[in-house]
Amino acid sequence: GMLVWTADSDGRRVAAPVVEIGSTEVPSGHLMVHLRLADGRELLASPGHRTADGRPLGSLAAGEKVDGSIVTTSELVPYAGERTYDILPAGATGEYWANGILLSSTL
Repeated sequence: GMLVWTADSDGRRVAAPVVEIGSTEVPSGHLMVHLRLADGRELLASPGHRTADGRPLGSLAAGEKVDGSIVTTSELVPYAGERTYDILPAGATGEYWANGILLSSTL
């Protein structure tokens, strides 16, 4: 399968194949979290998606530390899509980098 960056059990960044892709239908009016970090990384994801350390993205606020940087903005924004998607990389952690931010898979 397609290769993605994942974290191994020692936290090292390694390439691994995607072993599962999932999608979830979302209702009209679904909100997503638009997360911006001080180092320029940003992400649009569902509020319930979790960081690698287990925090739901929807719970993050400005000033909190995430993946070695600081949250500058965390806001709920409308989502025009009909589905959200997630992946599961091979390996011990189920973690992967999305737009440079380490997340835990929901699969």
